[in-house]
Amino acid sequence: LLWSLAAAWRFAQRTERILVIDWRGSCYLDQPFINAFPVFFEPIQDIAGVRVICDDQINQCSFPGPFFPAWWNKPSIDCVYRPDEQIFRERDELDQLFQSQQDSEANTVVCDACLMWRCDQGAEREIFRTIKPRSEIQARIDAIYREQFEPYSMIGVHVR
Repeated sequence: LLWSLAAAWRFAQRTERILVIDWRGSCYLDQPFINAFPVFFEPIQDIAGVRVICDDQINQCSFPGPFFPAWWNKPSIDCVYRPDEQIFRERDELDQLFQSQQDSEANTVVCDACLMWRCDQGAEREIFRTIKPRSEIQARIDAIYREQFEPYSMIGVHVR
């Protein structure tokens, strides 16, 4: 998610768009209409000059069409099932748009595909520098570090 966020942020920065971090429907929360971003990260309104919407006001937002990728222009009922092939197609379309250094004529660009390693290191650094875990989450991270790892050198590996 964070690499996709970095790629979307870079695009928003380059095209002077607003960045909306909409992580509703997250598998990490039981409530489908709660945006996961502010549950895990401190609120932000700006990332290096790009306006950000990432809090509860997202539930009042109405995103204007047309949309890019074109899949998102379908009626809602037609979008209930999104096959893997469609997700991969969207990833490739977004990658092409972002790499082209152009903007889209669409009013809303939906970045809902894994864009891992499809952004520059500067964008990655800006996202990792800007977003911070909520204080209670950071406190738990710090406690686990102190209890389990502090006296040791370590290498972390994330496996899904």
